[in-house]
Amino acid sequence: MNILIAEDELYLAQSISNSLNEHLKNPNIQMVTTINDAVNLNKNFDIIILSATLNGNIYHIIEKYKTSTIILLVPYINHDTVTAPLNAGVDTYILKPFMIEELIRKINYHLEFKQLKKENQTYKAYFDMLLEEYEIPEIDKNIEFPLFIKAQNKKQIDKYVFALFQELNIPISFYNLQKNSDFNEIKQDNNLLYLSNFDMLKSSSISKLFDIISNKKAIIELKSSSMFEHPNTIVLQSNKKQLDENSILSIEEYIKFVITNYENKFPDTELSKKLGISRKSLWEKRKKYGLNKKK
Repeated sequence: MNILIAEDELYLAQSISNSLNEHLKNPNIQMVTTINDAVNLNKNFDIIILSATLNGNIYHIIEKYKTSTIILLVPYINHDTVTAPLNAGVDTYILKPFMIEELIRKINYHLEFKQLKKENQTYKAYFDMLLEEYEIPEIDKNIEFPLFIKAQNKKQIDKYVFALFQELNIPISFYNLQKNSDFNEIKQDNNLLYLSNFDMLKSSSISKLFDIISNKKAIIELKSSSMFEHPNTIVLQSNKKQLDENSILSIEEYIKFVITNYENKFPDTELSKKLGISRKSLWEKRKKYGLNKKK
């Protein structure tokens, strides 16, 4: 972890450095006493501890290190010392004098926050890629809850639920009802609830669940083969044939499914090889199923 201490009070800077070495794991700490020294460094820092009383324009430091976590040390609180720097990119501030424990807490908090934010962005990008091919209808923000959703493929439901979550702009929680059969966590949760494996519940558990979610924003996933009926159920349709997670296809059905969905993703040589048939057989299958390959 690279840390820059920009403080012209040498005793304070050294005291902060000693404390960080004691409380943090292998910090690489550098100290400067002027704005120019800080700006002229050709190095990236995870944390910058910046004194608001440095001579000159501290916004040069804020601008250069805007991707770093900047903690501002201020002698008093007003618009110029706190509000303006926060608007410019400073992450947080500490009022002098301060306890070193408070500084350590802020450092750990903001490092964890930025790490979680980065992970969330990574997961979202990967999630969007996995669900890209699945079609969903336009989201209705005036939806009634609890909402039951049925589709041929669970990933289509996933995409709809997360699109609804973004549209409503409220936190979401996911629960596997097989692993949360006592519903205690669900009872305490006021987020948008996404509940999976509802069809695995017994009748007594369903009644208990309904009592809990009656006044909650809950979305319940139903398998396409589910016999459960509820008036507030939507069925997601797709123009693209998808494998039902709960059905077993015959060999002929599977070959037709693969040809229909993947013939434009693979050349005939590779597609026939993956199916374990000859190119001639592939041509004959297309003719049999009435499929014309798009050019």
